[in-house]
Amino acid sequence: MEVFTALMGDPRLHAFLAVIAIAGLVRGFAGFGAGMIMTPAGAALYSPQTAIVALVVLDFGPSNVMLPGAWRKVNWREVLPVALGYVLGLPAGIYVLKFGDPELLRWFISAIILAVVGILWSGWIYRGPRTPLVSLLVGTTGGFFGGSIGIAGPPAIIYWMAARTGAGHVRANLVMLFAITQVAGITGLIVADLFTWDAIVIGLAGIPVYLAGLLVGMKLFGHSTETGYRRVAFLLVLIAAIMTMPALDGVFGR
Repeated sequence: MEVFTALMGDPRLHAFLAVIAIAGLVRGFAGFGAGMIMTPAGAALYSPQTAIVALVVLDFGPSNVMLPGAWRKVNWREVLPVALGYVLGLPAGIYVLKFGDPELLRWFISAIILAVVGILWSGWIYRGPRTPLVSLLVGTTGGFFGGSIGIAGPPAIIYWMAARTGAGHVRANLVMLFAITQVAGITGLIVADLFTWDAIVIGLAGIPVYLAGLLVGMKLFGHSTETGYRRVAFLLVLIAAIMTMPALDGVFGR
């Protein structure tokens, strides 16, 4: 109870809840982006480990509201090899998260996000093969990123979205991929003994605002153009990555 009371009165939590609401909004209409907004912010306010555990706690339940719509559009032949690769790459990522330097992890988070946004915003199209082996490698890279910095989506986002297969198709694939890999991610973090009461409480506190953002975002998805939703998602992710860089800690009083 004391942990809960102390966290509820912490100004950092109030700031993080605002970020969580925005992340839920983006996840709702884009199908991705929550981790790329919440993880750098949470790492700056608390630590990378706390941010990632809080993310998996708050995302596990609310994101399931997106499953029915995604189920009708998902391409399982694309999703399953990537999901298998994720499981293979996850342990190495969690090892880095547990034993890596927190400040270096924060730089890594920002660098990966900036690189992903740059690639997608540039309009670059992946023209290579789309074989099960390539999908497996994409998933393995995502598993490493997911375990180490809590951002599993970028490799799959680049792989699927750059193919110009349509917003609904990519969104459905990402929603189902994240649903499958959540279980592996939570299991890995528990085995690595990275779950703490602080992180769990922070995650639980964020569920109401995250769910509200998700529901609003899902409504917006049906009323926006594909180009429009991508631009908004990229812009918000970019702002989060830049504002939470370790070099700006002094500017924002962190």
